[in-house]
Formats: sequence, structure tokens, C-alpha cells
Amino acid sequence: MEKTILEQLEKILRDSLGKEDLHIKEEDSLINDLELTSLDIINLVGVIEDTFGIEILDEDISAIKTVKDVVNYIEEKRASNN
Repeated sequence: MEKTILEQLEKILRDSLGKEDLHIKEEDSLINDLELTSLDIINLVGVIEDTFGIEILDEDISAIKTVKDVVNYIEEKRASNN
């Protein structure tokens, strides 16, 4: 069974942040709740692009504030690629 985008994103964040006990919710803010730095976000973008086979445009990054924003962005990019 394929993991949901949220489950995959949680694993990506656990691995990249080294926090095995991390549990995310869609309403979590990347900066305020998950405490990601700008470098963390840049690294996250690269891993998301590789994992999901999408390209995240530089101008779109600033609009992505929450976990839900990331999930929606991935879903939109996947839908437009089909």
C-alpha cells in the first residue's frame, strides 16, 4: 500500500531533522511549529523534489507556510504532470 503524502513528508522531516519521535499535523507551521530554518527548508525542497518527482519553483517557496501547503503543492504538481 502506498503511503500518503503526509506520511512520506513526516518520514522526510524525521530523517532530515534527526527527530525520530516527530509527528506532524497538516496545520503545523514549518517555521513556528517544526522550527525549520531557511537552510532546513532549502534541503527539504530538494528532498521533496527527488521523492515526488516534481519541481518546486523558487517563487513558490515563500508561499508555503504549513504542512498542508506542502501537501497541496505536491498534489497540484502531480495532477498537472499527468
